[in-house]
Amino acid sequence: MDSLINILTQAVGGLGYLALANSYFNKKKSGTLLVQIVANILLAIHFYLLSGLTGAVCDIICLTAYVLIFLFDKFKVKKKKLLICLIIPCGIAIALLTYKDIFSILPIAASCMVIASFMTESQFIVRTVGLISAVCWLIYGIIFQSYVSIVFEIIIIISTIVSIVKNKKGEE
Repeated sequence: MDSLINILTQAVGGLGYLALANSYFNKKKSGTLLVQIVANILLAIHFYLLSGLTGAVCDIICLTAYVLIFLFDKFKVKKKKLLICLIIPCGIAIALLTYKDIFSILPIAASCMVIASFMTESQFIVRTVGLISAVCWLIYGIIFQSYVSIVFEIIIIISTIVSIVKNKKGEE
């Protein structure tokens, strides 16, 4: 039974990571945000089932921030920076309450960086920060034996680099 639960846990994470990898290929920030919302739901479940509580909480914080950023953009709310001032400190406080060891800092840092990156209209910045975040989550995945995380963070790193290069050439 434990092996079946582990397979299902890895499968949920796999679906989340597939969504995340595809998110950076959206040309518009709103598309990237929507796909990342779905990805964060799945990844929160995945890390929770692996006892990676800090990772799960960080995914929920990102999910909340992405929904708010999406809505702020849709309704043209100008006070997006206020969102950073509220979400990131709350996220850090909650994540620190779930702190397990030094590696717990990785998803906290990755989440805060990604949330902040969506305050810009620059897809280049969003993609670059996504790349740095993927490295943090790769290390966290190794620590918590999230095999699907290890594989997909490597794929995300590669796909994000390709996306950065591809889109940079198109912008010239």
